[in-house]
Amino acid sequence: MIIQGSRFTIAGLALACAFSAQAAETITAAADVGYPPFASVGASGEFEGMDVDIAKALSRQMGTEIRIIDQAWSTTYAGLNAGKFDMVLSAAMITEERAQSMLFVEPYGDATYQFVQRASDDKITSPENLRDKVVAVNRGNLFDRWLTERQDQYGWSINRYDKNSDAVQAVASGQADAALVYSASAGDAAKKAPMLTVSDFIINNGEVYGYSVRRDDVELRNELDAALECIKQSGELADIYRKWTGLEPLEGGAVTTVYPGYGAPGYPNYDPSEHTPDCR
Repeated sequence: MIIQGSRFTIAGLALACAFSAQAAETITAAADVGYPPFASVGASGEFEGMDVDIAKALSRQMGTEIRIIDQAWSTTYAGLNAGKFDMVLSAAMITEERAQSMLFVEPYGDATYQFVQRASDDKITSPENLRDKVVAVNRGNLFDRWLTERQDQYGWSINRYDKNSDAVQAVASGQADAALVYSASAGDAAKKAPMLTVSDFIINNGEVYGYSVRRDDVELRNELDAALECIKQSGELADIYRKWTGLEPLEGGAVTTVYPGYGAPGYPNYDPSEHTPDCR
């Protein structure tokens, strides 16, 4: 079962028979609601998005209630370490530094990025196509850094916005020729606005994103990891990705790959222990 915090409530899933009052305690999951397609507030006033659907699937596999609360991204990790919630339900880039201070569940998505562009323009197949043009970006994020590092090489102008959605809107309104965002966000934008499309050019640095828990909560990390493996094996995770992005998962990527052990291989606090998930 998945429950939303505050005044938002998702109708109870038909899971009551799967667990009793003696089942594990509710997991409180913090999400950065307002970042589609991962998590946002829908027209009905309920939380919706890729992470919300994944939480439902994990809840079913674990037989445990998951309660989603909205948490500003800037205070997410401080809140996790302070014990205000149990897990971070957001597409957080897995990095060496972060993995030293928390436990990551195995990756569930690929942190590839692409340009959102107008469908009426020639498809962007290379950064060269944006030479001397205007590119919009969310101020200060990794996409901003990528563009800034190559600005002298390609001569593009960078328009920076406080929100990812504003950068995409700049393309739709003609203020920018393209916006650089996560592939999932690019697919979501094009899905919602037919006047937009996703570039053929894709940036893949092998980076992945994943959910996380406190460093001492090994049991929860392992339970989430096993549940995530189940929905990868069944194809449910890939279906959720397609639903919210309109894109196919990266071939051989994190959406479909079941990793050995628990956590993110190659990063601190990874546990290589072999296991077979008990899937429902």
